[in-house]
Amino acid sequence: MDYSVTFARHFSRLVWLLAHEPESVDEQKAALRAAVTVSRTGVVTLRAESGQLVVNGAPLPEALTGVQDLVTTFTGHAVNEMIVDMGALPADILGTARILGSAPVQAGPDQGKEVDAKLRALAPRTVRVSLRRARRQSTPLGVPIIPPLAPPQQVPAAVAARVNGLQPATVSNRVSDFTHDVTSEIVREFTTLERQKESPEELLAKLDGTNSVSATSRLLDVVVGMIEGAARESKPLMVADLFLRVVRGEASKADPEVKRAYAAAIRRLCKPTTLRSVAGILPKRKDRVNDYLAILARTGEEGAEALIEQLTAAQSLSERRIFFDALVTLKSGTSTLTHMLGDARWYVARNAADLLGELNCLEAEGALADLLRHDDDRVRRAATNALAKLGTPQSRVALKKALKDTSPQVRATAAAGLVGKNGKETAATLLRALDSEPDLEVQIAILGALGRMADPESVDRLIKAAEPDGRLFKRKPAAFRIAAVAALGDARTPAALTALQELTNDRDKDVRDATARALGQRASEPRSLSSA
Repeated sequence: MDYSVTFARHFSRLVWLLAHEPESVDEQKAALRAAVTVSRTGVVTLRAESGQLVVNGAPLPEALTGVQDLVTTFTGHAVNEMIVDMGALPADILGTARILGSAPVQAGPDQGKEVDAKLRALAPRTVRVSLRRARRQSTPLGVPIIPPLAPPQQVPAAVAARVNGLQPATVSNRVSDFTHDVTSEIVREFTTLERQKESPEELLAKLDGTNSVSATSRLLDVVVGMIEGAARESKPLMVADLFLRVVRGEASKADPEVKRAYAAAIRRLCKPTTLRSVAGILPKRKDRVNDYLAILARTGEEGAEALIEQLTAAQSLSERRIFFDALVTLKSGTSTLTHMLGDARWYVARNAADLLGELNCLEAEGALADLLRHDDDRVRRAATNALAKLGTPQSRVALKKALKDTSPQVRATAAAGLVGKNGKETAATLLRALDSEPDLEVQIAILGALGRMADPESVDRLIKAAEPDGRLFKRKPAAFRIAAVAALGDARTPAALTALQELTNDRDKDVRDATARALGQRASEPRSLSSA
């Protein structure tokens, strides 16, 4: 979930608690801590438009707790926009929330007047609220103009009092109404918590040792803040180690309420910057890959997406292999990978096809078959290989079509992948392809596939392919005959072995050597089985 949405949710709850449950001080503290922690990620802009809360330009779902109440509050007090700076002060957030939650709604020309006066008196430095209520002036042509509202921090309390027809003493009295002892207590405790210099290990030890829901939530807020700060400061090892402790802590707790507090913290950490740090550490800490994979497994599709991003950006083969193996281990991210098949970058589509094949993702079968029409033969080859691993009837239909691809590499891959069920039908397809195939490398691939089929028709064709030249003007390449010999060795039928025996005296030394290898492999197997 985007940080701005998370902030809006916590701020909405804080305003609601201050307005309707002023005695729930612990819950107010928790909401404030969460809002302040999230505000460190970036600037948040809140507006009420057409009955919806719009956060950083995007409308929020009305179902989120407290959101609709905040829309009503903004509308009732004529709030045009609220801007919360990155790293906003706790006192500014709390003071603004208390004003919005406590001031009565005023109708007519006085709408928002009391909120305006209190905000000017509070003069928050890191939270700015602009109101639609403004004094109108007219140009010589009679067109009304609305002067821009000055930033609150630039308007002293005495000036604000005079503008609104109030005396400074009156403003002070009203400010005291909403900055009572509870506010001071919350800000003081929050500030004290912020200033604590406890090490991560000390905080984690406290977290492990408590089963109190409120204490767990409070400590998790601090740990989440540490993790997010470490991610911003490019400290991936710290991010991974702290995140791992949170994941393990969730697994170790038995109380459902405590587990929910951990789950909420993990949801807050499921953002690209954090998960990117965890995934990126895998090649650097190969001895702890399984530990860090526990984080990515717990975070589901988001964790898989971080791995996919790292795989796409990897520069070395060794790094790609680590990320590739990690994704296969997780068996996750298939929806993202399927979407990546349509990426305009050929290597992204190729990597996605390879991974979907390794994951045996049957859901991607149609998308992989469509990829056989891709412009780049490297992508078509990867899709062909993935379809071969799926081994379904639909994938074999696609592979048969790939036997007519313009790329020899794709045709060879398709031939090798067709070995499987429906042997007689597949063998007939391969035999027809062999008769019309002009490329030697593809012919060799088809011969190998026929040897693994080992049906009588395939073996007969292999015997003919391995035979010496029968015509003066139709000389077979030595590589073609050698491939046929190796395929006969794979077939291992009586007819194949008889043909190999006859080839032991062939005129071509390379063919004789290939025959000896095929027969030697065949002869060694019974000995190894008997010795076992």
